[in-house]
Amino acid sequence: MGEAILKGLLDNVLKTQDIICVDKSQESLDRIAKAYQVVCSAEISAIRDCDVVLLAVKPQNMDEVLPLMGKVISEKTLIISIAVGITSSFIVKNLGISKAAVVRAMPNTPALVGKGVTGIAKGEFATDAQLTITKNLLEAVGQVVVVNEDQIDIVAAASGSGPAYYFYVTELLIEAAVSHGLSRDVAQVLVENTFIGSSALFENSDDDVVELRRKVTSPKGTTQAAIEFLESKDLKSIWQNALGAAIKRAEEISKN
Repeated sequence: MGEAILKGLLDNVLKTQDIICVDKSQESLDRIAKAYQVVCSAEISAIRDCDVVLLAVKPQNMDEVLPLMGKVISEKTLIISIAVGITSSFIVKNLGISKAAVVRAMPNTPALVGKGVTGIAKGEFATDAQLTITKNLLEAVGQVVVVNEDQIDIVAAASGSGPAYYFYVTELLIEAAVSHGLSRDVAQVLVENTFIGSSALFENSDDDVVELRRKVTSPKGTTQAAIEFLESKDLKSIWQNALGAAIKRAEEISKN
């Protein structure tokens, strides 16, 4: 995800000389330097003079990384964290900087093609101006919405994980079509392009998603039969519970 944001920033906002990439993996650094022509370093001290640090670190590695960062940055440094379940207060505490400016961001993988959506929330010591800077930067990879930090786990569950739900439903519908007699190749073409086309239709329509669904659902037709079956299985509750499970996991990560 960090690389997707890097690409978007270079395509739309920043120049190569504006960016320094830091990673402990020399293999990753060599690949990124070759692909994007940016300065790369394995030394955390390389971020000392950065105005903004995009913290694209896995949650389980935060304990190791944050104290090292805290030794080379200051309260003036804006930290944008895209880690699930890691609160701004945890970041401030482990940096050892009493009023560190932290903005949490939850992007999703369509950022890879500039079609992402990111929820952002400022921590206790981040200013409105720093929130605006974050928004302007992340708009390089798609839309940005501002939420309260206590809502960021919901963002992670709904849109951060959302692409996986989309792909999973696509996968299941392909399997269903195959089970009813279509070849896998034909089922893939039909289902994948139906979802792609439907998304484009939604994007270019003045109708909301409910109205678009209604327009496809003729009374007593095949679509209505399928939707009534899904409703009889309480699909709405299944989705609510699925989102609840994702939110709970994010909360568990924050506690651990």
